[in-house]
Amino acid sequence: MSDIMFNMLYALSHGIPGLVVAGVALILMFLGLIRKEASLMLIAALLTVPSTYTAGDWTSVLLLVRLIPLFSLLSALAISKEENFLAWILPFPSFGALVYFLFNLIRSGAGGS
Repeated sequence: MSDIMFNMLYALSHGIPGLVVAGVALILMFLGLIRKEASLMLIAALLTVPSTYTAGDWTSVLLLVRLIPLFSLLSALAISKEENFLAWILPFPSFGALVYFLFNLIRSGAGGS
């Protein structure tokens, strides 16, 4: 069962599916902050999991990479508690990680040709 799950996370984080999933996560984060909807931020956090899971590790400093979706979840909590400052500050690590991930995917030629 865990083999199937890892293969699915790997497939969703590489190539064209990786571009789509990370791009949709960035768009949903931005819309969730603009519209102040915690549900959009929660969906964005779930879409961040494949890219951070495959880039991270459980035994080194890369554990911090796997914990990046928690920042989006905390931002969703801040939106629901109407803490606007925290809601805008907390997703910065997630934004940065997704932009870096997208940049690396495009640089590696995953976008085509």
